[in-house]
Amino acid sequence: MLAPNKFKNRQPRRKKKKELYIFIFIGAILFSTIIIYTYIRNYPISSEEFPIINIVTEEEIKKDDYIDCTFELQGPDKSENIDPVNGIIKIRGRFNAELPKKGYRIELSEPKSLLGMREDDDWMLFAMYSDLPRMQIKLAMDLYKTLLFSNPTAILPDSEYVFVYINKELQGLYLLVEKNDRRLFGLADAQESIDSSLIFQSAYAHENFKIYKNSDWEQDWPNEDEGIYIMDFIMNDILFFVQNSPDEVFFDTVYSKFDKQNLIDFYVFNFFILHDDFWDHNYFIVRNTNPNKFFLVPWDFDRCFGQWLRRSSSPHTNHDEFIKQNNLLFSRLLDNEKFRLDCKNRWFELREIIWTENSILDMLSDLYDEIKEVIDIDTNLWYHNLWAEDWEGEIDKTIDHVFDWIPERLIFCDGYFNEF
Repeated sequence: MLAPNKFKNRQPRRKKKKELYIFIFIGAILFSTIIIYTYIRNYPISSEEFPIINIVTEEEIKKDDYIDCTFELQGPDKSENIDPVNGIIKIRGRFNAELPKKGYRIELSEPKSLLGMREDDDWMLFAMYSDLPRMQIKLAMDLYKTLLFSNPTAILPDSEYVFVYINKELQGLYLLVEKNDRRLFGLADAQESIDSSLIFQSAYAHENFKIYKNSDWEQDWPNEDEGIYIMDFIMNDILFFVQNSPDEVFFDTVYSKFDKQNLIDFYVFNFFILHDDFWDHNYFIVRNTNPNKFFLVPWDFDRCFGQWLRRSSSPHTNHDEFIKQNNLLFSRLLDNEKFRLDCKNRWFELREIIWTENSILDMLSDLYDEIKEVIDIDTNLWYHNLWAEDWEGEIDKTIDHVFDWIPERLIFCDGYFNEF
């Protein structure tokens, strides 16, 4: 006679077999994922087909401090190749530094022209992790520069797509970008006075031109390390003017301080691209030596064209109220009928000449043609962090989104500025 409890905790043979199959199946998935990930990490991208940057370091790259490195560039055009050169490198950005894919700042030991861009020793590598189509950041920068034909302040860095290896390990598709410094803006040497050329960055979100704390801003030029600090005096002077000038004085005087065309284009451009995470920070105030006027330079284009990571915004979104609440300079400008009329006229001038639907979509298509054969390599390397499966298909949807979003946004902006 069998003991009554002998088989009490014993699983049926069929159930044990099923669990074994499940375990084997999960193990196979994990093993294949590791194999694929390892393969991609060591994927041999050909420099005959796409520009490649090789970076070698002897220690881990840090966020706050530069470390030594060597830098090499190889590409289809052999005349643009750069033999290994010494430099220093660190992780760039605050929020972006916490993302899986890192961006970098590089200082070479000597100025070099990279991929036909201007000769310089300071360069940036944008990871574009938040820019799922890997085209929105570059499109925004290139689109802003189309305004140069009638606005000499529409200055942003040139950029080129590259693949990056660090210590022979593939990091993926990057955007190699010029540094936004005094050479880019053509500024004169610094002076030890408030008349100096300058670059100030609104670096942290706050109520711009309502409140000034120097911890919210960064003086990028003049270099503080050289003992020249002028930001507090100049920013307080600007804030006093914006906050306290009666309407008549403000509108009679604002264009003697700020470049008029710049303010108009700054509003029109950033409204059109639906520049999110903006208006309360992420731009520069630039001025050449006094008596030159101040002009504004937009920056940080991760959140534009209606999507950022897995979030999306309707092409019919209106940020008027946010702008008025968080940027007193533009709040006052938008209250002026003449400024609104100037923005309206500028919008329809651009729509007729350079910002047609076809011209913008052609720019986007050209960018897609540059990366369409290689984007899946970057997608498979990084975006399994966002989706458990079919991440290539999800990225394809974000590419379709930006192609569909732009025509709808143009129609919305036509109506918006028509009633401006």
